Amino acid sequence: MKLLRTTLVLLSCLVWGGSLAVRAAELELMESDDTIRITLRGHPVLEYVKAARPVPDGIEKHFSRSGYIHPVFSPTGQEITGDYPLDHAHQHALFFAWTKSTFDGKKVDFWNQAQQLAGVEFREIVNVSRNEQQVSFSAKHAFTVGMGGEQVDALHEIWTVTVYLTPADHFLFDIESEQVCASDKPLVLEEYHYGGMALRANAQWLKQPKDQRVEPGDLRFLTSDGKDRQTGNHTRPNWVAMSGEIDGQDVSLTVFSSPTNFRAPQPVRLHPDKPYFCFAPSVAGKFTIEPGQKYVSRYRYLVTSELVDTAFVTKHWQQYRQLSK
Repeated sequence: MKLLRTTLVLLSCLVWGGSLAVRAAELELMESDDTIRITLRGHPVLEYVKAARPVPDGIEKHFSRSGYIHPVFSPTGQEITGDYPLDHAHQHALFFAWTKSTFDGKKVDFWNQAQQLAGVEFREIVNVSRNEQQVSFSAKHAFTVGMGGEQVDALHEIWTVTVYLTPADHFLFDIESEQVCASDKPLVLEEYHYGGMALRANAQWLKQPKDQRVEPGDLRFLTSDGKDRQTGNHTRPNWVAMSGEIDGQDVSLTVFSSPTNFRAPQPVRLHPDKPYFCFAPSVAGKFTIEPGQKYVSRYRYLVTSELVDTAFVTKHWQQYRQLSK
């Protein structure tokens, strides 16, 4: 009877008050109408935004968005990501958006929402899975062109987010993005200096424009090539780490770009004063997502409550690289 009860706890799928809870050992996935929240041993790891959250005061309504992750937490509970920042309200924590694009003969931009030309939105959860070592979910997004009743879908995207069972000193999760054309019309991505899988961090790491000082606790970038935010922009590293203090606690978040990704190692945009960066294959030139083809991107995220440890990160990169073969 004890073994039966343990098995039921490990692999239960329960509905409580309209929310779905999926447990896999010490991992728990809870789905509501608005979010998916994943915890590890009771500690929050991340939240996925299904329904657009209220736009903060002072920000225009057209900056509303769904289909991204916020917050990403550190093991000690700090929120590493930031959403609706006053300086760049279109940067939504952990998100994917293309910039300078052409669809059906029209110039579009899914990133810069102020232009009101295009957007990205959540459509539905298509899968939830679990075992003793991981929980995951797959969400469908639409890259839409036009506003209001004139919207049409240009791309359909499936995000598969997988969170792994890890020791208490770090969190580890993957995102796989699979994009396909929503019609017989291609999406053309022009050469541009940013756009792709991005991460906007906590506002505590925001610097004043052109302020290149690095004070204790400030955000620091480090790439797999040993470069910082001033020397690493538009280089092509295997990984990028962000680290510093949030609420007085050291934290770090490292993003690995899979060796199987298009144009790997992908170029990166490291912003000189804002706490964000992205993997931006468009830096290397124009390309097209054609009807009938899949554009697949894979990224791994390593989160700690310490400043970045290069040896620890390198060990995880080697493991990820082996898995990608």
